Formats: sequence, structure tokens, C-alpha cells
Amino acid sequence: MKKTVVSHFYNEEHLLPWWLDHHKKIFDHGILIDYHSTDRSMEIVREICPDWELRYTRNKYFDSVPIDREVMDIERELDGWHMCLNTTEFLYGNISHLDDRTEPTQYFVGNYVFVDMEDETKGPLLLSHDIPLHEQRYWGYDEFKNTGEFKGGLMGRMNRSLHNYPVTYKAGRHWGGKDGNNYPKSFDDLVIFYHGWADSGTAGLKRKTQIKSKTNEGGTVHHRDEDSFRRAYTELRTLSRDLRESIEHICSYQYSNEISTVVIDEPITIESKLIQAEPRVIG
Repeated sequence: MKKTVVSHFYNEEHLLPWWLDHHKKIFDHGILIDYHSTDRSMEIVREICPDWELRYTRNKYFDSVPIDREVMDIERELDGWHMCLNTTEFLYGNISHLDDRTEPTQYFVGNYVFVDMEDETKGPLLLSHDIPLHEQRYWGYDEFKNTGEFKGGLMGRMNRSLHNYPVTYKAGRHWGGKDGNNYPKSFDDLVIFYHGWADSGTAGLKRKTQIKSKTNEGGTVHHRDEDSFRRAYTELRTLSRDLRESIEHICSYQYSNEISTVVIDEPITIESKLIQAEPRVIG
């Protein structure tokens, strides 16, 4: 079945080179919704994924409810597997789970959150677009308990949906939180690497503080000032640990022998375990 990624963006020239280069190897097609960027975002898309579709948003503001409505309308046009990801979200792992499913199916994909530790012993201080982000930011935390249930807490990130039929999103396209027991992650070897906290430098903070909303949503992640973001980085660093073993395991499905640049002290063997044996099947 065809695989399509949908995404919306505004002034994402910092993350787009990594995001596009990674996902063009996974998805057959992409539909990218531009919120009238004023930087080089559009040019970068055309350079890296010239066959992908670019659309200007129909929305005036960058708010979750109209964003999700526009995404749902686009997904109704699509056949096969599709997923909506932010530019901070990178799908990694065992894509073969999608190979033998033709009935209407929805998978829930959990997160690893990667954090800029501002410590050269825990990753380079300056990022390079020539090197995948997972090789430069490998400290962070797993958002889920061993059961696959959302564990919440500071800056918790809920599941994203990967599906082959139209679904109805709640605001923000989240699956989990208070309903986390109803939407456990489907696999431990197909996950999202979340890089929204991967750069606490000038470029990273600029992209986090630029988005404005129609309404004042107070202390949400989209509407903080720079000082607030810096305080959040301090808290997130206390949660973080070296995730290179997990990265190597997950990347082994995608990069096979090309994963030699992810260096750990000793080779490891991790048995892949299906957290949710049966996916959500509709119909």
C-alpha cells in the first residue's frame, strides 16, 4: 500500500533538511502545508523532495482545531497508509509492520524525546545538516512505561496515529493522555524520534518562539517566551539519559549496515517485542 506523510510548517528551514531527507526514504509521497513561511522552507522542500506536493494553508492562524480540520480533509483524499507529523517528529523503525495489512487499521506510535544537553561529552554543541539528528542528539527519555501506556509528567508527548482509513482527530491529533489506557503504543520498534528540544541554541529557540496564535493559550508549548523555554530545557535535562542503545536497535530496521556512525561502547542485542499484539481494526 502507498505511504503518504502530511505535515504543516511555518519557517522551518532549520529542521526541514533533516526531516525531508529522512522521510523521503520511508514515504512514497508527501503533502506539505505551508503557513506562508518567510524563510527558505519552500525552497528547501523543492530541493530535497521535488516530487512532493506543496500547498498553502487555507487557515489564517496556526491553531490546532483548524489545522486538524485541514489535515483531515486532505487525508480523505488519500489511499493507503498515511500519517500527519510535525517537523519535529521523525518516524523511525520497523516499517514492515505495514506490509501485510489491507483492512482498515490504525496504529499508535509512541515517542522518544531527545534533548540538547549543552554538554560536549553528551553530543556536539553545534548541529550539522550533513549528519542525521539521531547521531548528534542521543540523550533524552522514553515517553512510555514498559506496558506501552502513556506515563505523562513533564512535557509528556502522546501517541501519533498511523492509519489506512480516515480518522477523526481531537485537537492536536493526540492519542493518549487521560485516555492513554485506550490507546497504548502499538510497537516498541516503530516509534517517533521527537526533536523539538534537540537544539537550545539560537536557531532552535528562534523556531520555538516564532509561532503566534489567534488566541492566547497561556503556558502551552507553542506560546512561551525564550526564558520559559530555557527553564523547560533545564527540567528536561534532569529526565534525560543516554539512549544510544535504543537508537541502535530502532535504526537497525532502517539503516541495516549503515548504522556504524552510532557508536556505543559494546555491541548489544535487544529482542524486538510487540507491545500490542493486535492493532486497532475498524470495520
